[in-house]
Amino acid sequence: MKTYRTASGEVRALKGLSAEVPASALLAVVGPSGSGKSSLLRLIAGLDRPTSGTLVVDGTSVHDASARSLRRFRRATVGYLFQRPSDNFLPHLTVGEHLRLARGLTHRPPRIEQEALISTLGIEGRVDHLPSELSGGEQQRAAIAEVLMGGATIVVADEPTAELDSTSASHVMDTMVELARAGVTFVVATHDRSVMRRADAALELDHGIRRSAASVPADAADRSSVAAFRTAPTVAEPDRADHWRPPIAATHAEPEPAFVLDADALSKSYRRGDEVVHALDDVSLTLRAGELVGLVGRSGSGKTTLLNVIAGWERADGGTMVRSGARSATPGWDELAVVPQKLGLFDELSVRENLEYPARLHGRLEELRGRVDELMEDLGIAHLAARYPKETSLGEQQRTAVARALVLSPTLVLADEPTGHQDAVSERRVLEAFGRAAAEGGSCLIATHNVSLAPRLDRVFEMADGRLAPAT
Repeated sequence: MKTYRTASGEVRALKGLSAEVPASALLAVVGPSGSGKSSLLRLIAGLDRPTSGTLVVDGTSVHDASARSLRRFRRATVGYLFQRPSDNFLPHLTVGEHLRLARGLTHRPPRIEQEALISTLGIEGRVDHLPSELSGGEQQRAAIAEVLMGGATIVVADEPTAELDSTSASHVMDTMVELARAGVTFVVATHDRSVMRRADAALELDHGIRRSAASVPADAADRSSVAAFRTAPTVAEPDRADHWRPPIAATHAEPEPAFVLDADALSKSYRRGDEVVHALDDVSLTLRAGELVGLVGRSGSGKTTLLNVIAGWERADGGTMVRSGARSATPGWDELAVVPQKLGLFDELSVRENLEYPARLHGRLEELRGRVDELMEDLGIAHLAARYPKETSLGEQQRTAVARALVLSPTLVLADEPTGHQDAVSERRVLEAFGRAAAEGGSCLIATHNVSLAPRLDRVFEMADGRLAPAT
């Protein structure tokens, strides 16, 4: 059992959960957003204790260990990978400096020597680079190297492929599978079906309750259990059905809808050490009312830079850009709204207050209370209205940010990986919310590495090396 007591009340994250984790294997912890996956990972990593029940990880009784024992356990036995790859690093240290620091903080020798580990992870050419100079996939692999150099034999990873393109995600999974065969245990929370397919075992959660036991690998009889948890049973709760609405297609009242944004020959370059990175290279794009437009491409292809330039958060080096009906150089939330990857929610405001913020700024809060209610219901976050963002899962925070962006029915919505941390049902809720915004006459530009979204979009463009082209 794991219960959090917060300023907004009590959150029962895990309820009567019992299972074992096989050693030297990859366990996928799956379930809808908010099902308790991250809470379970924090318990296994010794970052939290269970409210009741027992938890033993690699011989350490996490449920009743002293604070000193838990610190030693976290330092020497388990490594934790955060949901966002960049959150695993100190920005001013190179990859090599991170590895040396991790090695110096423990007396337990690493299972794999540094040179062999770096080679296995494919980051030989990145050791002298800062984390900001690495792609998302390289950051994730460097983070794995860091925790293993600290002597960890168990790696707990929270959605390690959520913000990676399919190629980068595949490289990370190749690494995890190879390291598991070398004796490292991985416990991975994920919505990614490709991760589930390659896992040795799976544990399914739903609202803190186990929906299926961890499936057992074929050779489990030859493996020991690295973790076991037993919690006091609770009264079963009724299943909560998610009701899917039919897809909403953008409607076009005119053969040629009015343009919302016209960008021509945009360019943007960065200097990364001695290297010049052409993030945008002669990019031209027209967005029209009533459209859902996709922007797909690998991590580092330029998608986020293009959204930042359109939003006015970065200045292009060259080219022109015109927004239809722009009232000022700094548009309000009713003209242009952004769902950034880091979300930008206010920690001190509740979920509902975050949604209400744009309406309050524009003096339209009373008028739009009904729309706030509707968006929270449509995006499956109505039951979270009184909670603060940090009391919800990252997927729920992401849907809160989507709802906030749509409150004022903006003319243009820019969304950066808005489905990266969503299960299938929640992903559909997000796309339908954008579909309704387009049907009301807005235009939505969605940057994503998830190519499976393409059939739900009106147009799709591919980005590679800063260049843009219609998807084939």
